[in-house]
Amino acid sequence: MPVEFLSDEQAARYGRFATDPTPEQLARYFFLNEADLALIAERRRDHNKLGFAVQLCTLRYLGTFLPNPIQVPTVVVQHVAQQLEIAPEVFLRYALREETRYTHRRDIVAYLGYKEFDEFQVFRLIRWIYAHLAVSAVRPSVLFDLATAHLIAQKIVLPGVSGLARLIARVRERYTARTFEGLSKKLSAQQHHALEALLVLPEGKWQTSLEALRTPPSRVGALSLYHALHRIEQIRAVGVSQIDLSDVPESRQAVLVRHAQTVRVQLVERLREDRRRATLLVFLQHLERTATDDVLDIFGGLMTSFTLKGEAKRKKERLRSLKDLDQAALLLKEAVQVLLNPEVMAQNIRPEVFKQLGEAAVREAVRVVDELASPDEDTLPAALSGYYNTIRRFQRLFLQTITFSGTPSAKPLLDALDFLRRVDEPGRGKPKWTDAPRSVVTRSWEKTVFPAKGEVAHQAYTLCVMDRLHQALKRREVFVEKSKRYVDPRAELLQGAAWETARDDVCRALERSLDPRPEIDLLKRQLDDAYYEVGSHLETNKSLWLTQEEGETIVNLAAPEAIDEPESLKLLRAENSARLPTIDLAELLMEVHSMSGMADSFTHVADGKTKVKNLPLSICAVLLSQACNIGLKAVARPEMEALTLSRLSWVQQNYR
Repeated sequence: MPVEFLSDEQAARYGRFATDPTPEQLARYFFLNEADLALIAERRRDHNKLGFAVQLCTLRYLGTFLPNPIQVPTVVVQHVAQQLEIAPEVFLRYALREETRYTHRRDIVAYLGYKEFDEFQVFRLIRWIYAHLAVSAVRPSVLFDLATAHLIAQKIVLPGVSGLARLIARVRERYTARTFEGLSKKLSAQQHHALEALLVLPEGKWQTSLEALRTPPSRVGALSLYHALHRIEQIRAVGVSQIDLSDVPESRQAVLVRHAQTVRVQLVERLREDRRRATLLVFLQHLERTATDDVLDIFGGLMTSFTLKGEAKRKKERLRSLKDLDQAALLLKEAVQVLLNPEVMAQNIRPEVFKQLGEAAVREAVRVVDELASPDEDTLPAALSGYYNTIRRFQRLFLQTITFSGTPSAKPLLDALDFLRRVDEPGRGKPKWTDAPRSVVTRSWEKTVFPAKGEVAHQAYTLCVMDRLHQALKRREVFVEKSKRYVDPRAELLQGAAWETARDDVCRALERSLDPRPEIDLLKRQLDDAYYEVGSHLETNKSLWLTQEEGETIVNLAAPEAIDEPESLKLLRAENSARLPTIDLAELLMEVHSMSGMADSFTHVADGKTKVKNLPLSICAVLLSQACNIGLKAVARPEMEALTLSRLSWVQQNYR
């Protein structure tokens, strides 16, 4: 294996015929056109003609030449020989003269327009690798495949597998080291000390500060929300929140974050100084965003819980008072019957009602109905009214810790949040409640918040604003800058100087022109070709037709008709089901891996470099234990190296 990141299979597949080409590949890469045949005809002997043709097709297919040109699949020799009308057996004689083979290679490279992998191409490839690393953090094995595809697309003869792998490893390590060094230089001496202190176990504690900070809250409650807000304060107290990391790709940051989040603190402490500080810096900024998400998630869960519990409590109290409401309603019914009695004169209605029912009883019935009857409107104010004290436990810290922004439609809410924040500030100069922004109050809250002209019920106003904030967060009308899920999506776009800085690397990695005109011209040609192709088949296309409606051309596309399943398909499905063997779940996992390679998708948290034998077997065993909730001991086998308990535990902790 030339470099540790490159698997034996990948190295053996590089620049080689791993399997026989498919018929489609033979037709695409091994067909000889007239120009090819004319060039081949210039060779003198049949074995030279056949060897030249095979090398030409090999370069087209593999992007390089084989060290031994006769080590090609038999089907390739037969396919090429058939086109040349030459006996395939003469091909073995092509290996006799090495000088002839190298002369043919130079002629083929010139004919197909390929370029040798010289110093200039090495420099260009290094720039291309740097551009890729600047915008993504792909694994080295993936980068190797991307570089191979890039060289083939640029018609550059592939270098040796060891040389290319070493070049990629060297450039990648150099870029990574420079990234760690650059991140470390962003830190002051005080910030260095603060980050290193996260790894120290305080006296009398059972976990380090880093372990405590990276443990998310697990419950929804006012106290849990208060602790989550305090967690954000602790993260910010390290003092690295404002360091600009825009020059580090998100994918590169994700690798560092995953490593710091999953491995033990002792492993983080053992990293090289630059890498350790860079990892902690990136992780702390990520942790602040996820901690903010945790706070907002708990807040949303709390408000939903308050609403549901308050509504249930209101309904329960209403059922308890239903008897009093019925008695009052029956008494008022009798009063209305007196009102509707035609025998009672209008001027005698009031005296008659009081005479029959009693003035005090009627007034009491009106009071009971007014108190217990619910109007046909939003009951949210009543549902939340009992949770003001609970909300006040975290409101001040919540509004001081989280800074909100939003869309133009959210401005009344943002003004109200700013008002509540200033009301809770210590000292003089607090705003008066009569100056509270009123546009945030909805119609369902008006009667509760504004009980009389010029009055503001501060408890109801606070509940109204917090409820509006809850709804705005769900509708994504309000954003939080230091967040991952609640951030303004528009802020994620590169603009201005940030785009100008990244444009060259992005365009080079995507192999796009810096000048937009060629790209627009290409899109125009593609659109014109698509229109032409559709138009040329319009007369024979039964699924597409054009109609004229009100002077406009309307495109109509028919829905595809469902195809009935033939009896033969039903029979085949039944026969297949009957023939499926009964196997263990473990065997099924391994069989699926053998067909799909799904276990190869798991990577080591420390950048995917660690390689062990029979890793897929260990991963499938861990997956089985987790899926069946049976623990690692149930699948461990001490007599098999890949299934020992220590090996399975190591895989479970280090592979994702």
